[in-house]
Amino acid sequence: MKKTAVALLGLWLTVSTILPNQSFAENQPDASPFSIMGKVVQGRMLVPVRGVSAGLGADVVWNPQSKTVTILNGESEVILKINSTKATRDGKEFTIDVPARVNEGVTYVPIRFVSQGLGGTISWDPATKTSNVALGDKNVLITTEATSNHSGIPQEYINALIKKANEATQPSSYPQIRAHFKNYFTDAFINKIIQQKGLAINEQITSTPYSYSDKNEGYISQDGSAINSGGLLVERRIILKYIQDKWMVDDIAFLYWTP
Repeated sequence: MKKTAVALLGLWLTVSTILPNQSFAENQPDASPFSIMGKVVQGRMLVPVRGVSAGLGADVVWNPQSKTVTILNGESEVILKINSTKATRDGKEFTIDVPARVNEGVTYVPIRFVSQGLGGTISWDPATKTSNVALGDKNVLITTEATSNHSGIPQEYINALIKKANEATQPSSYPQIRAHFKNYFTDAFINKIIQQKGLAINEQITSTPYSYSDKNEGYISQDGSAINSGGLLVERRIILKYIQDKWMVDDIAFLYWTP
């Protein structure tokens, strides 16, 4: 939001040259603020445990046999079981508000679990209707579908950029590639998709987007499960630049994680 070993965390793969088994990209996109999408269920905020743990610098291990999630943060170990309100931190049991649950392959826990299990602090911003989770020098912004556009960019145009990003998975479908994308992509990015014959993951992603902008830079983030990503869940980040009075796609990057 990462396998039966220590999770692959913070691994940004830029579209141009980075492969899934590489560890770090020098030209990785700015991931600040680290943001994930939560859910409001019966008045309670639920957050993807893997996403929030990754944002706070912790590793996550999933055991499909026992249906347990283990979070490793330094010397601390937190274990919770799916569909249970019981969890342990360093062997000491505590109770969470609602059971951990799986939705579309993602494990969700109540946001209060972050303070109970990881020792983080939670704050609420009534102006943006978002929550901020902090642990040490790490921060994670929690948003929901109702508060997903923090870019100042009209949602209609956000949707248009997403549509073009999906079309970039098969650029050869368009006889005039430059003409097709020139109103939405920078020249440099058009060159990349032509050279690479598409994106690092050539599957379309249509999940609810989260968008953010600051002055002349921004991004659109979406979660998906792409067929050719080796079974990993991915976050697609569409990197934006404000050029000549218009927001343009300047790159597309992927963050990999396992179910």
